[in-house]
Amino acid sequence: MRIPQLLRRPEVLVALLALAASASSLGNGFVYDDMSIVYQNRIVHNLGASEQIWHTAYWPAGLLYRPLTIQLFALQWAAGGGSRFVFHACSVLLMILVALLFWRLARRVLPHDPALAASALFAVHPVHVESVGNVVGQAELLAAGFALLAVERYLAWRGEGGLHLGRRLALATVTLAAIASKETGYAIPLLLAAAEFLLAGKGTGWREKYRAFAPTMLLQLGVAAAAVLVRIIVLGPTTGAGPSIAFDGLRTGARIAGMLSVVPEWVRLMIWPAHLQAEYGPPGIAIRSVFGPMHLLGLLLLILTVLLVLATRRRAPMIPFGLAWFAITILPVSNLLTPSGVVLAERTLFLPSAGALLALGGGLMLLLPRLEARGTRAVRIAWALLAAVVLAGIIRSSERQLAWKEQAGFFRKLETDAPRTYRAQLAASNFYSEIGQYGAAERAARRAFELYRGDPQVHEQLGQMLRRRGRCADALPVLADGVRRFPERTLVRSRLIECTLAVGDTARALALAVEGVRLGRTEFESTIRRLDPHQANARSPTPP
Repeated sequence: MRIPQLLRRPEVLVALLALAASASSLGNGFVYDDMSIVYQNRIVHNLGASEQIWHTAYWPAGLLYRPLTIQLFALQWAAGGGSRFVFHACSVLLMILVALLFWRLARRVLPHDPALAASALFAVHPVHVESVGNVVGQAELLAAGFALLAVERYLAWRGEGGLHLGRRLALATVTLAAIASKETGYAIPLLLAAAEFLLAGKGTGWREKYRAFAPTMLLQLGVAAAAVLVRIIVLGPTTGAGPSIAFDGLRTGARIAGMLSVVPEWVRLMIWPAHLQAEYGPPGIAIRSVFGPMHLLGLLLLILTVLLVLATRRRAPMIPFGLAWFAITILPVSNLLTPSGVVLAERTLFLPSAGALLALGGGLMLLLPRLEARGTRAVRIAWALLAAVVLAGIIRSSERQLAWKEQAGFFRKLETDAPRTYRAQLAASNFYSEIGQYGAAERAARRAFELYRGDPQVHEQLGQMLRRRGRCADALPVLADGVRRFPERTLVRSRLIECTLAVGDTARALALAVEGVRLGRTEFESTIRRLDPHQANARSPTPP
């Protein structure tokens, strides 16, 4: 009798659902970005270097600042001696905790049944797999957990009559912890503003809401500004991981118009995440294409969203709030304000998905009374459909977790999952090259080259694979095209010079080196000295 009684407790059911959807990841290893951030990162392997973590970049290359996430990695490494199981167990526990925090927020703003339905779907949603199955996804889990906690506590304290200084400081601490986990934390002040003006203080006017919220917002903005200052001190005036190559040369208007083609993918991944892939981008997502069907669909979806907000803002404010949550948390990675490092990534949808499912809960709040009016049969059918969807989410999530099990399998699946994404093919080629599978590396590199030539790395990689396999004659047109498109790119020019020399064309190799120096690439001066000492001497300044 105890087990059924236990399952009647909603928080236990939500936790068990999150566990069911995530447990298959416990056997996963270190895959993809895990290798650089965790497995090969010496600072993670030494708990005594904790002080250094807080003034070191997240990426070894010096990009991003997520010290709390790295500190947690260091603790996990010390606890398990580098055991991958400890890391994945921590990811599963974090997912359960985030699901419970979602339930607490949903229950605070929704009736019991819609809150439970939304929480069950959140716990098993397949778009969350990348954040759980890949260790580095703990950054997403931490930031989302802090955001959910901040909004839930704000609404709770606001409902109790207001926020005194101690509570405002507590919220500021949560925001700071979220920012130290991932840049998504900077969205929390706006989430709190949305909670205030869309949900809190029913019956009060805008001026009263503003007066109640102003002290909290001032402290939140102060914390965010301090976090930005610390980031600048540690990293310098860098904006992030650098813009995706897909946005090179695009003006702001063209970039925003191009991102309309991504909107349908956001919606699909929220509603029907049957197909998942670890890399998204051109040409599968047509950022640079002229305004076409996907851009039009994206525009229509945005218009429908605005109409939905206007139609439900009074009857079901949870719908506008959930959609506002999605918009606020997707904005930093939407490439609308500034180009980011990715066109689309499933991990960046983890926190936005909370808003989408809160909006769904608001819709269910409107729907359930109508179903109840039709009788018990209609309600039972609705719950049966929900149970089927939840079960499908568990099955899909459990299966997808295994895509992150080990490196070789991950990259093989990446190739097949994303056949129209050049970055997926390029990443697979790099991996195959590292493990000495040059035939597979050439195949994937050629596929990337055929898909998209706007990235110099596709020319460099295919040219290198052909050169390594003794086919410099085949590599020449590939590398020459790369030099023509990216004349200041050192690596593609270097590989073209190597292949030109391999086929015996010293004059062309010398001309390429001279052109490189003219473009400011002084590293080619040694090539000129090697190939034509007389020309090198002629280029050298006459000593006094």
